[in-house]
Amino acid sequence: MLGLKFRETNIVKIIEESLSRLSRNDQVVVILKSSVENGTVWIDHEQMVTAFFDLMNNALEAMRHGGLLTITLTGDEWQVTVEIADSGTGIAAENVPFLFTPFFTTKPVGDGTGLGLPTAYAAVKAHHGDITIESNNDTKNGPTGTKVRIKLPRRQILQNKQSRMILHEE
Repeated sequence: MLGLKFRETNIVKIIEESLSRLSRNDQVVVILKSSVENGTVWIDHEQMVTAFFDLMNNALEAMRHGGLLTITLTGDEWQVTVEIADSGTGIAAENVPFLFTPFFTTKPVGDGTGLGLPTAYAAVKAHHGDITIESNNDTKNGPTGTKVRIKLPRRQILQNKQSRMILHEE
């Protein structure tokens, strides 16, 4: 976790900042829903803004002709969950296992580097969080689209791997 700058911040503000950096298509409706009463988290603000921006930007690119982007925040006293769901084209099932692989992309040559999802994955893992992706690209299986779910702990527990405990009896 070297290089991370943890500070107390509000997860709703991070999501709003990520959204404000997007170039939005007027045909995409964005809905932000939050049931989080306390949005306080200890994370690297810039790193997570960038990660959420990359995920939301991918969602917008999957909805070039319009759609719905829904960001849902939930949580409890230990963690917050951010779900980013789009009604875009979806991702083929055979590609899902490779989504966090650097330089893997389903976009045409010149349209993507294949680094957005791996970078978001690395940021979430550096915060001891979890990230999962569900997607459907086949209308026979229901509505198309992708859902990315990120779970982040509210506080980081830093462990000094050099520390030792010495017990002695009197």
